[in-house]
Amino acid sequence: MKPLSVALAVFIAVPALAQNPPSRVRSSAGMAEAAIRQASQQLASQKKSIERNLEVLTHLRAADAALADPMQPAAAIQKAFEHVEKAKALATEHVVVAGAIRLHRELESARRSPGTADFGRLRALLRDEALDPASRVAVQAALRLEEEILAWIKIQELVSAHLRALSEIAGDSLRATQSEK
Repeated sequence: MKPLSVALAVFIAVPALAQNPPSRVRSSAGMAEAAIRQASQQLASQKKSIERNLEVLTHLRAADAALADPMQPAAAIQKAFEHVEKAKALATEHVVVAGAIRLHRELESARRSPGTADFGRLRALLRDEALDPASRVAVQAALRLEEEILAWIKIQELVSAHLRALSEIAGDSLRATQSEK
C-alpha cells in the first residue's frame, strides 16, 4: 500500500510542479517591479534636490531684481541681503554656496554705507559668483533627467519586446495544447 501511495503522490506532484513556472515569472516580474520602485524613490529624492536648486535660483534672481532698483539703496541692499541669505541656507552645491558666501559678505559691507554702494559691481558679482553657478547646477540636473528619460525609453522598448515574446510563446503553447485535443 505504501508504494502505491508514494506513486500516487509522485503522479499528482509531477504535473503540479510542472505548472509552477509562474513563480519564476513572478520572480522576474517582481525583480523588475522592485527596480522600478527603487527608481521611483531615487526620482523623489532627485526631485527634492532639483526643487531646492530652483528655489536657490529664485532667491538669487530676486536679489538681482532688488539690486536693479537703487532708488532706495538701503532697502534694496537689505532685500538683496535677505534673499542671498536664504539662498545660501538652501544651496547644496559647493560652488553656489561659495559664491553666495562671497556675495553675502559684499552685501554686508554695502549695508554699512548704502549710499556709496556700487550696485553695478554688486550685480556683476551676484551674476558671476552665485547666479551663473546656480543656473549651471539647474541645467546639469535637467540634462541628467533627459539622459534618464532616454534610458527609460530604451527600457520601455525592451519590456515591450519581452511582452511580445511572452505573448507569442503563450499563444503557441495554447495553440499546441488545443490542437492535441
